[in-house]
Amino acid sequence: MGVRRHFGGIAGALRAGAKRVYRGLVGDRPDDPLRAWRGTAPEADSVLRMLHVGDCGVRRMDGAHDLLAPIGYPLTTAQELLRDGVGLDFDHYFCVSFESLPTLGELRSHIRLDGDPDVLLVQIGSAYTRRVILPDTRRVHQLRDELARRTGRFVLVFYRGLRPCLRLFGRHSTAYRGTHRLELFIEAVHREWPSVEVVLVLPFRRSPGYRAGEPVAARIESDLHSLAEMPNVWVFDANDVLGRDPALRCVSGYNLNAHGSGLAGARLAELIRGQLQVRPREARTTVSGRA
Repeated sequence: MGVRRHFGGIAGALRAGAKRVYRGLVGDRPDDPLRAWRGTAPEADSVLRMLHVGDCGVRRMDGAHDLLAPIGYPLTTAQELLRDGVGLDFDHYFCVSFESLPTLGELRSHIRLDGDPDVLLVQIGSAYTRRVILPDTRRVHQLRDELARRTGRFVLVFYRGLRPCLRLFGRHSTAYRGTHRLELFIEAVHREWPSVEVVLVLPFRRSPGYRAGEPVAARIESDLHSLAEMPNVWVFDANDVLGRDPALRCVSGYNLNAHGSGLAGARLAELIRGQLQVRPREARTTVSGRA
């Protein structure tokens, strides 16, 4: 027993030392600005509650891919609505595939909105067209993002060499099996919140796209448009203003940078103003006093 405890102590010390060395190389892990951002509700007399369920496409990425990047296009949407005197009460639930959509119990226990959502953005689909070489795990994502954060703009050189390798040796990170799970999720959402407007965000088109992924992307877009036939379900497509312009994306060719986020956010504000039958609520004193 004493020998086990002795070697366990050595192993623990080695792990702690390796962690210190790793952190010394990549730097400290920053706080998540998206998780901290709650919208603009304290700045207005009326409030629209928006819940985003989806992937990292909600973040603004000006350089490399970063799962701790700041809020993207919803920030511009909030700024646009604020001009109309409408504040945005915002929260985000991270989810990368239709198969991993949360139950309503999980969603309710997670969200911090000041009441039921008025608008639910569902932004899922990019994972089905993403190509990877290394195992698609949380630790690999963390290592990639932290190394990229450390190298800064030099990551551009790395991506120039990575793209040909992805074309030759990459595989899709997740197989696309349709939107049945999403349809069930929408039905459950409407049973829980009958008046909520569900907005399905079409995946941004990759720049450049991968030949093997283009049919999958087209099928996802078609399936999401079909779901828009359900009551109180809309499709938000920013691709007409984004195209495949690499100048609007980070070096990975998918996530939007500041310019791209601004264009997409303004287009979403137009959709909310013009098509969605959503009436902002009077702000509560608990919202206006919230940090």
